[in-house]
Formats: sequence, structure tokens, C-alpha cells
Amino acid sequence: MVQACADWVRENGLIDHGGATLTDFCRAMGIDDMSYYNWMKRSEFSESIKKAKEAFRESLEKDIVKSLANAAKGYEYTQTTTEYTDVNGKPRVKKQVKKNIRVEPNVGAAIFLLTNIAPERWKNRQNQEVNISNEKPITVDEAKKIINEL
Repeated sequence: MVQACADWVRENGLIDHGGATLTDFCRAMGIDDMSYYNWMKRSEFSESIKKAKEAFRESLEKDIVKSLANAAKGYEYTQTTTEYTDVNGKPRVKKQVKKNIRVEPNVGAAIFLLTNIAPERWKNRQNQEVNISNEKPITVDEAKKIINEL
């Protein structure tokens, strides 16, 4: 039973990271929530559930990164539209149209992805260094003038 519970959590999640609710889990396993809480007191069960939740989180993260990369690069898919007609009470295909759809790259997704996976090369900010060597102190107006010249 422990393995079946862990497999279910690995596939569906449980509470954390947008996973299934405890009610969903208990219904799928045929138990009530008190049984779940009693089982969680056993280390074998709680460790299995903890590892399954982590596997779900890792799988979810991988899927989201893949989706984000696809959005950043753009992608294509085939859209199929089917019209049916009634022939003696049964549906029959009247017309089927397949169309290739191109989703353009999402610049925002590309910026987010690049600034997070390679921040040393893709900074989302500018650095400017100003070195002023002067023997005497300068006034505010002189400083503004120097800044405007940059």
C-alpha cells in the first residue's frame, strides 16, 4: 500500500506545488484523512510520501522549464477541425481541415529564461562606472555637467 500511495503522489502531487488535495488522495486510496495522518506517523510511509512529493516537484519544474523554453523559442502545431453530419442517427465526418499553426517566440519568456539560466552573460541591467580624478572638490553644478557629458 505504501508503494501505491507513493506512486500516486509522484504522479499527482499532494498539497504542495499545485498538487492534488488531501481529499483527492484519500478518495483515490480508499481511506479517510485520519488514516492518512496516522500513517504519516510511521517513518516508512512519511519518507515515501516525502520522496514522492519531491519527485513530483522536480517533474513539475522540468515541465515548466520546457514550456517556458518553447514559449521563448516559438513552436508549431497542427490544428485539426472536423465537421460531422448525421447519417441515420450516427455521426459521420463531413469535412476535416488540418492547419499548421506557428506560435511566435515570446520575448518576455526569452528574457526571463536567459537572465535566469545565464545571469553572468544576460544581465537585465546596465553597469556604468564613473571615475573622476580631481585634486579639488567640485560643485554640484560641475558634477551635473560631467554626468550630462557621459
